[in-house]
Amino acid sequence: MSDTQNRRRERVLIRVGGLAFVIQLIVFQNSLGVMSSPGVSGTLRDILSGGLLLVAVVCLVGGVYLRQRGS
Repeated sequence: MSDTQNRRRERVLIRVGGLAFVIQLIVFQNSLGVMSSPGVSGTLRDILSGGLLLVAVVCLVGGVYLRQRGS
């Protein structure tokens, strides 16, 4: 792959991971007090929250890895 493609992928991964992390914080952790309830409760809420957090972490770690490998 070319250097340009790697840079593009790292930027996309970091942006998607950051966005997923912010959404998880706002919707499921109610960190800003914006949403009182995401519309689901119980086990489904835990699964969705954990899944979104997992996606955020994988994207952020992948983007950081690509950035470190390229420099």
